[in-house]
Amino acid sequence: MKVINLDSLQNQPVEFNGKNVSGVSIRWLIKKEDGAPNFAMRYFEMQPHTEIPPHSHPWEHEIFILDGECEITAGNITKHVSKNSAVFIEPNIEHSYKNNSDKLLKFLCIIPHT
Repeated sequence: MKVINLDSLQNQPVEFNGKNVSGVSIRWLIKKEDGAPNFAMRYFEMQPHTEIPPHSHPWEHEIFILDGECEITAGNITKHVSKNSAVFIEPNIEHSYKNNSDKLLKFLCIIPHT
């Protein structure tokens, strides 16, 4: 067993196509190097009025909203999600996140190792 405290990890920038996504940070809570053979757990923060641009990849992922609210678009469906919501994003579906609120968004994202 391994226990990792979120506060012991530093925020890292989120990158897409070699560029930092302004106002969005990530902390890798659990990863392969921690002995987790199948999945990684990541903690994201999105500042107010920021977005993670549309993207897709060949793996699924699960999101759990810890605090705040946002719009998640997957394919041609957009849903407003808020604290305590769980979201499943299918593989190979273009998706994006928008924090249109005035509050910090915090969420967990679970992905398989790639």
